Amino acid sequence: MFNVTCVTKDEIREFAYKSGIDIVGFASPDCLFKYRNLLKNRYENGLSCNIEEKDIEKRINPYYFLKDVKSIVSIAVSYNIVYEADSPKSAYGTISRTAWGVDYHKVLINLLEKLRNFILSKCNDAKAVLLVDNNPLLERAIAYNAGIGFYGKNNMIINEKYGSYLFIGEMLLNIFFEPDKKIVSKCGSCTRCLKACPGKALVGEYKIDANKCLSYATIKKGYLSDDTIKKIGTRVYGCDTCQDVCPFNKTAKRVIKDEFIPRGLKPKHDLKEILSLNKEKFQEVFGPTSASWRGKNTMIRNAIIASINSNDKNAIEPLKSLLDGESSYLRGYSAYALSILDGENSLPYIEKAYFKETDVSAKMFMKKAIKKIRGEVFEDNER
Repeated sequence: MFNVTCVTKDEIREFAYKSGIDIVGFASPDCLFKYRNLLKNRYENGLSCNIEEKDIEKRINPYYFLKDVKSIVSIAVSYNIVYEADSPKSAYGTISRTAWGVDYHKVLINLLEKLRNFILSKCNDAKAVLLVDNNPLLERAIAYNAGIGFYGKNNMIINEKYGSYLFIGEMLLNIFFEPDKKIVSKCGSCTRCLKACPGKALVGEYKIDANKCLSYATIKKGYLSDDTIKKIGTRVYGCDTCQDVCPFNKTAKRVIKDEFIPRGLKPKHDLKEILSLNKEKFQEVFGPTSASWRGKNTMIRNAIIASINSNDKNAIEPLKSLLDGESSYLRGYSAYALSILDGENSLPYIEKAYFKETDVSAKMFMKKAIKKIRGEVFEDNER
């Protein structure tokens, strides 16, 4: 055992707080092994989405990332900033708080690097691995076992002071620290998040079906079902509903952090602008944020859906341009949207696109859009 005499937990916490980290906790690297059966059950019952790591051992074993890991330092940074979003004059799509301002991955890695350098300056033999969403480990479970907060019924980590608007990250260390105590859930009889979830993803207390989560739907590639399209509403990236209704977030401390102040990408962003994005403009607006990773076409698809759900007639001209664009599945979505927003007026454009189309899926949805305009049955299919 690597006995720590070079730095204390209190010294680490003190440095972390001065650096801009809001909460620090310590967990055992073995704290995740108990989740093996839970993960197996989730996979077997279809509650996991396709972006989750399928290898259970990689999700619960920190030794994959640092062979002689002795402790995990868990950090949390509040993004519950003091900021009120303005609504644009035209129809808009909503952006989750997680994508306001600078990409949080960069912010947390920077903070973890400072903390690592501090520890290495005290402990010459220390080894550290920094993690922020760039790994399959159960990061919320680590935060829970490190005493960062308790598990809410919405499966978020909730801190009594800061609420659940928390970005979390980890440092694997080959230094042993006594683990902090876990915090028992304080949700009590409250079920506001379960009742409010628009996708009905919270299928029970502390139980989530990730495939029904609208936050996942906004990053899921390809075509979505009609039911999902309706439920997404005007969400372009993410969903905050289960957190917005949480009583702990109503009284949570708000913070002043310039890095999380929205800049190019607004919390309520003009839909017409998103629909008209080219590669350069996408990088300018979305590039600096955590919403950029899924790419331009997925964000435009979501803006198309938001245009439908907000009955945005200003979207008609950009949709006609997309109907002749380079993405086949955006061509299909545009036809679908135009059949709803513009009806017979767009029939010539859709028919022209249909006869040019070579992609089977896009052509199928264009045909259905034409049938809808002509008053024929529009089957409830995936789009």
